[in-house]
Amino acid sequence: MSSIVEGTWKVLSFEVQKENGEVVLPFGEKVIGYINYTPSGHFSIQYMPSKQDASDLKGVSYFGKYEYNREKDYIVHHVEGSLFPNSEGLDKIRHARLRGKSLKLTCPPMNWEDDAKAVATINFEKQEELPPVTVNF
Repeated sequence: MSSIVEGTWKVLSFEVQKENGEVVLPFGEKVIGYINYTPSGHFSIQYMPSKQDASDLKGVSYFGKYEYNREKDYIVHHVEGSLFPNSEGLDKIRHARLRGKSLKLTCPPMNWEDDAKAVATINFEKQEELPPVTVNF
C-alpha cells in the first residue's frame, strides 16, 4: 500500500469552530505533536499543548489502521487503542485535504462543551524523511 499520505506530519494548529462562528483553541496557541502514516497501513497520532498544567493535563493519543481515499479526499482512522477507551473500535472519518507538504484534517460536526455543534480542523506539515542510521559494533 503506497500512498502520498505516508510519512510523518507535524501538527501546526488545532482549532474548533462552533456553529456561531466562534473559534476555540483547545490546546492553546501552540500545539505540538505528530501523526504518522506507515506503508503497512498503520497510523499513530499524538498532540498536546506545548505547555502543560500538571493539574489539567490535555492531549490526544490514539493508533490503529487507516484507509486513505485520494479521489474522495478522506482518511478513516480505525482506532485500535486510545487514551480515551470509548474511542477504541471506532472508525474516525476525516476530510483530508493534501496539497504538497500540507495536510488539513477536518472532523465531522460534533457536540462541543455547551452542546453546540462544532467542527475541528487540524493542520499538519510533512516532515523530511531521516536517512537510515548505521550502527557499527
